[in-house]
Amino acid sequence: MNEADSPMPPEEAGSWGGLSRFFAARLDRKSYLGLRLTVGLVIIALGLWIFGGLLEEVLDNATLVHWDVAAAAWIHSSDTAIGMRIFLAISNVGSPVVMGVIAVIGVVTTFLRRHHLLAYAWAAAAGGGAILDAILKYTIHRTRPAYALALLHGTSFSFPSGHAMGSMIGYGFLAYATVLTAKSIGWHKRMIFSLAALLTLLIGISRVYIGVHFPSDVAGGWAAGLAWLTMCITGYEVVSGRSAKHRPLTPSPDTP
Repeated sequence: MNEADSPMPPEEAGSWGGLSRFFAARLDRKSYLGLRLTVGLVIIALGLWIFGGLLEEVLDNATLVHWDVAAAAWIHSSDTAIGMRIFLAISNVGSPVVMGVIAVIGVVTTFLRRHHLLAYAWAAAAGGGAILDAILKYTIHRTRPAYALALLHGTSFSFPSGHAMGSMIGYGFLAYATVLTAKSIGWHKRMIFSLAALLTLLIGISRVYIGVHFPSDVAGGWAAGLAWLTMCITGYEVVSGRSAKHRPLTPSPDTP
């Protein structure tokens, strides 16, 4: 027997076996610590990585900032009265007031329908997202575009965009909760997520068009919102999956 045909040492075989079992568990669709958790952690990491890169560029006043200023100036020079009215209306759909109303209705509705864990996750997503946005804005302290003075009153900061972050969390969780709790939704599932994504995209674009944010503000809001939304949904998936695993089976009527 040559060296290539010799059996793998037991300790090496054990380590490879343990590693393969670990990766298999991470890709298990049925386990609450399987594929969903893995995908969730990847999306969270991606969102944080994008946000961190944008933040570094903004704080260093790097090339991205010059592109921001140039893009904002170009968009502002080519806007129209009709365009402003349209995008102001779209922007208002992502306002904190609208997001707050949707969150309250969603939390109350899911709680009354006895989806208690989902209601708590929704409240954490909406409330925690608003707090996180405020902390980031006042910590980073980025000045808004000069064109924002025509629409905004008082002092507020630019990075990240609260509308972009809030709509990502608000409409994202609304779509998730709708798909999760609807009894027969079928092929409409993709349409609901697509509409939520399209609305979030348009709201972000509207903030740049009307001149109250730079493009990187919107991108940063999307990235932070995606990370927080995924964190809340993944947390809900893990907790609800663990609860289902440990929940005692209800005996059937025929059981003595």
